[in-house]
Amino acid sequence: MFEEQRVNPRERLALLLKLADGAQAVTRDISASGLYFEMQGAHVLSGPVDFELELPEVSMRFTASGEIVRVELRDGRTGVAVRLIDPRLDAIEPDSG
Repeated sequence: MFEEQRVNPRERLALLLKLADGAQAVTRDISASGLYFEMQGAHVLSGPVDFELELPEVSMRFTASGEIVRVELRDGRTGVAVRLIDPRLDAIEPDSG
């Protein structure tokens, strides 16, 4: 039987996530210690992943590295569960143009 390993409760939340290599994904859920995101197509991911989430409604950017804890391939999508490493929330500077 599967034993629950989550430390913090997750909330369903769909946000655009950008990986450091330029690939895009959408979060499915997020917690204080990790998140799950999905990408179209089959992807091979390993090691830590760097990513960012822009939150334009509040002029903030969330950046972090994530330790991959699970990868799921199904229905033409790749789902990735990550444990957050070094998360950071920064203000987005307004355009000066």
